[in-house]
Amino acid sequence: MFSYRALGLLCLSVVLCMGVSVSRAQGAALRGNLDCNGFSRLQQPLRQYLPCTDFFSVTEHARGYDNGHYIGHDEPSIGFISTARGSGHNVQWDITLPVDRKLPAVQTFENYPTFWFSMALCDPRSFPNGPCKPDSDENTPSQAGSALLELQLYPPGFVTGISCDLAHWCAALNIDSIEVQSTGDVNPNCTEPVNFAFIQKNGVPPGPPGPNTATNATFNPNAHTLLMNPGDHLRITIKDTSRGLFTQIVDLTTGEQGYMFASAANGFQNTDPETCAGFNHDFHPEFDTAKFGNFVPWAVLQANVNFSMEIGHFETGAHGDKDSDDAPCFTGPDDLVPGCLGSDVDFDGTSYVADWPDGTSNHATSVAIRSMRGNGIGPISWSDDNGTYDQPFPIMHIESTVADSELSCQPDGVGCVVPPKPARFYPYYALLENGDDAASCALVFGNFKGAGVNNFGRDQQYGPANLPWFFGQNSGGPMANPCLPKVGR
Repeated sequence: MFSYRALGLLCLSVVLCMGVSVSRAQGAALRGNLDCNGFSRLQQPLRQYLPCTDFFSVTEHARGYDNGHYIGHDEPSIGFISTARGSGHNVQWDITLPVDRKLPAVQTFENYPTFWFSMALCDPRSFPNGPCKPDSDENTPSQAGSALLELQLYPPGFVTGISCDLAHWCAALNIDSIEVQSTGDVNPNCTEPVNFAFIQKNGVPPGPPGPNTATNATFNPNAHTLLMNPGDHLRITIKDTSRGLFTQIVDLTTGEQGYMFASAANGFQNTDPETCAGFNHDFHPEFDTAKFGNFVPWAVLQANVNFSMEIGHFETGAHGDKDSDDAPCFTGPDDLVPGCLGSDVDFDGTSYVADWPDGTSNHATSVAIRSMRGNGIGPISWSDDNGTYDQPFPIMHIESTVADSELSCQPDGVGCVVPPKPARFYPYYALLENGDDAASCALVFGNFKGAGVNNFGRDQQYGPANLPWFFGQNSGGPMANPCLPKVGR
């Protein structure tokens, strides 16, 4: 969810929010992370290309704006649903990283700057600003203050963006909150503060992760940053601890591993919605289970335990097509391919042509998501009874936020289509199957079709625009996890 894209206002109207007065928070730096989107009236952003959580106008169920800026974006996602105890706060993922082909093949970062794994977190200073009991289904989403974790993985070669270097993958914790004042207005000085920390082999952030304390060092990987090779097999653990949320990546190919605690001791913070002041904070998961409805209430996606692809943020060439949505552009020698990073609301960039992974050598490979124990695809959760990760998520839910950036999409549903016009292609999720061997199933993303591929109807998997939930979502609805072992085998 990128900083230059459509972001909603949690207030009565754009006019009302833009009328909020500006006052400098005591001691706030001139540059920082008080607004992930880069539009704070208080400070300039430290990093222009941060992936941010997309939010929307709760009261109007409409596209939103950050300080008057509309910034479209697109996020095909799968939410995983489970009522098992612990499924909302203790999970493991099994993935294999993509592998790029040699130029002139389309590079991974041209199609997407990141993919991410999410979880709803407690933050009583984030909308809706109410008390939040960690790891508890007693929390009511419309009342308990909520933040969103995105564990983001960055492909190589996009140094102008957020990649670590030209050859390796790396990862970082992003925790986004929304600051709504007692008046009901979003604070224009700290609309969406973000905590950012690379996954480190020693668990120590390179620089302060807090929105009020971040420095240039925060975004510069160091000798302890976990670097991963294309094609590496990873085990990812996201769970709560007494020290705060713990995230670990074990590279099963190289034996390297890295981790991070989202803790006050590591400098993580939440933010006062009135003054933008920062307070050291231990972040903990919000819910006990990942049941349907346990979602972050302000996010465009129905987000809790999700996997998402971040697309629609790249157009090739030093000047793109010179459309109004192309800038900013870059030609720097750090990057393999020059291009532009504006929010692609006219859908003419690389994300919207068929140059996606398709199982052939002409394109990069896809990320592949399996299960640690062959229990379906996607995450598995911890079982206190068995003392291990063995609980599959029986339901999954494919959705897309493309209608949020689709300017032709109206509140009555007219003009909300996939692919969005005039896109020539829209990527989709698919399942690579190997007969009855449940353990061999792999969830991929791109342009997969043919024998041994279940692509859920390709674009039809996203379904029609489902506006009663909130503005701008296309959803095919919940479905059974397709790779659960057959009973009695």
